Amino acid sequence: MFKLSVILSSFILVACSSSVNQPIAKHIVSEIAKPDPDELIVENIKVMMTELFPIEVSIVARGSLPDSCTIIDQITEEQDGDTLILKITTASNTNKTCPNKVKQAFAEVIPLDVAGLYSGFYKIKVNNKTDTFELGMDNIIR
Repeated sequence: MFKLSVILSSFILVACSSSVNQPIAKHIVSEIAKPDPDELIVENIKVMMTELFPIEVSIVARGSLPDSCTIIDQITEEQDGDTLILKITTASNTNKTCPNKVKQAFAEVIPLDVAGLYSGFYKIKVNNKTDTFELGMDNIIR
């Protein structure tokens, strides 16, 4: 019984001392990644591929812009191993007045840089959506 009370009091001392030095909730909240306000929320993506060599792959990204004054500003592509990462950002069209905040649908066709990729499965990330595609042969011009 004595050992149990020593162990419990040790836990209480440790718990009390760590909470005095650093508020746990504040520390956890500060480490949560905040979304980029200019990053577009994509509702769905579709992979389209040609059957001719060299293979061409495009992504159709669909979603809604928050209002008629928001435009697609930039689309960037990078590769990390077998993952192709597209980031679509928006900007406000300052040349236009926006009397109402009605969402505007968009569909953007984005050609991917797949020249030089070997056959295999690849993951594609477009902002908040993910899909995969397969190259059935090396896409390398020799």
